Parts: sequence; structure tokens; C-alpha cells
Amino acid sequence: MVQTDEERKAKRKESKLKPEYKKKQKEYSQRPEVKARARKRQQTPEYKAKQKERRQSPEYKARAKARQQSPEYKARAKARLQRPENIVKEKARRQSPEYKAKVKARLQRPENKAKLKISQKKYHQSEKGKANNREYAQRPENKARASKRQQTPEYKAKRKEYAQRPENKARAKKLELKPETKAKRKARQQSPEYKAKQKEHRERPENKAKQKERQQSPEYKAKRKEEIANIRLKVLQVYSKRLSKSDIPCCRCCGLNSHLDFLAFDHIAGREEMNSEPELVKLGYSSEKKDVHLLNWIIENNYPKGFQVLCTSCNFAKSIKRNNNKCPLEGKPHY
Repeated sequence: MVQTDEERKAKRKESKLKPEYKKKQKEYSQRPEVKARARKRQQTPEYKAKQKERRQSPEYKARAKARQQSPEYKARAKARLQRPENIVKEKARRQSPEYKAKVKARLQRPENKAKLKISQKKYHQSEKGKANNREYAQRPENKARASKRQQTPEYKAKRKEYAQRPENKARAKKLELKPETKAKRKARQQSPEYKAKQKEHRERPENKAKQKERQQSPEYKAKRKEEIANIRLKVLQVYSKRLSKSDIPCCRCCGLNSHLDFLAFDHIAGREEMNSEPELVKLGYSSEKKDVHLLNWIIENNYPKGFQVLCTSCNFAKSIKRNNNKCPLEGKPHY
């Protein structure tokens, strides 16, 4: 019976799948003369053109992609890359100017730029990326390089310009107002390392001279005066609203609200006596805190109990020993 071409092809294909045939083919291809002949044939322009054309076909691409996704292929490729000779070869290849130029050109393509930006952002936000960045930044040589770079006028100008952008200002302000940011900053500022570092920074002669010169300028004095007035007003408003139910700062005892300069900030139990109150001590209260330092501490600790707003007359009368820490006209008309 005469076989058709299709039947012969099918039979040949079936025979090629048999283990005996595969073994025989492998043995044949390992012969030196066969290897030499194959290598010579692969160097011909015709063979290269044919291979290139074959690799461009959709079927070949699909088949190659499926093969590369298989666990066996991945394991084999990984093992091959781990060989010492291949590691050395790959390192040398990546150091070549041609490779670097090729990579640079590829990264400059718009589609690759966008893709790279997304992947970098995803990596830097991951736990692994954050850990690697921290470890990299802690290396002495990188610290020195970063410090040197940050001292350059170009870097300072760039950072200043970046910080002045409206969207960055808004983002920074929003971040600062988060409770976790406040807690983190407070914990850092309370650490002995931070305090020691700040003290050492302040004690440097050049910083002392710089600070003294800055504080003597009329602009600094005017700005500082305005800042302290705003801080004082803020604290007076909060305690007046809380204790006197008034939107305008006023004396809790007599209700005076004609001018802020007639109002004083009072320790209800007494400045020294409040050193023994556990809740305040736990927050870091000390009778040594005065003026703006006390006001800043109050704001940082969310306006704790134990303070009130009085006018200077009620506050003075309350401080007299015979009045037992109370205004003598408390609950009575003052005028």
C-alpha cells in the first residue's frame, strides 16, 4: 500500500518522539565532526537570515514564551546564570560601553520611562525597597557622599524651590498634622540621642555666634514677637472656650475681655504644686517651664487640664497666701 506524503510525515514525526530516536540523535550531535559542521553552517548568511525570519513568526514567539514560563526552563536558566564563569562574563558585558549605551538609549524611550517610573515607585514603597534604601543610606561612604552633595549651592537651591511649590507645601502641612507624625516627632525629640545631638549642635561656637547674630536682627525680633503673640492667643482662646464657654478670650472669674494684655495664664493648683500631679508629670510638665516654653508644651500635649485664663487682678489676688489659692471675689460681682 502506497503511503501519502501526510502519512509519511506523521510517521516520521511519531518516530522522532521515541526515546531511542532521541538518544541516537543526541549521540550523533555530540560527535566533534558533526558539531564542527553545524557550527560552520550556522555562520552562513543564509542560515542567519532564515533563523531571524523564523524567530519573527508569531508561532515561534508564542512557543518560546510558553517555554520560558515553564518551571524547568526557569530553573535551568537560574542554574546557568549561577555558574562562576557566566557571572564573570555577565559582569564584564555589563561594564562594556556598548552595553551601557544600549541600556541608556532603551531607558530614554517614553514608554520605558513611564514603565520604569511606575516600577521604581512600587519598589520604593515596598517593605523590601524601604529596608534596602535604609541599609544603603547608612553606609559610611554613602553618608559622606550625601552630606557633601547636600552642602552644594545647587542642591540647596533645588530643595528650596521644591519646598516652595504650593502642592508640596500643602502635602507637608497635611503630613505634619497627622497624629502618627506628631507622635513620631515627639518620641524622637524626647530621645537622649536627639537631645544630646541638639545640645552639641547649639554649643558649637560658630552656631552660637550665628544664632546670636540672627536674634539681634530687627526682622527676627519682630517675627518672634508676632509668633509668641499668636501662640498666646491660641492658648487663651482654647481655655476660654473650654472653661468660660466664650469665643473671645476672657477671665474665668470676672469675665473681663476688653484687652488681651489684661489677661494672664494661671496654674489652677499652683505652679509648684502641679509638679506632683501624675498626669501632668507623665506628659513632661515641670514648674521650670515658663512663658512661651510652657505655651508650646501645652499645645504639643493637646491642652491638658490644670490651667485657666484669669485677668491680672484675679490672678494676683489668687496668688496671695491668705486667700488660699482663690480669688476673694470668686462668684461675686467685681465692679
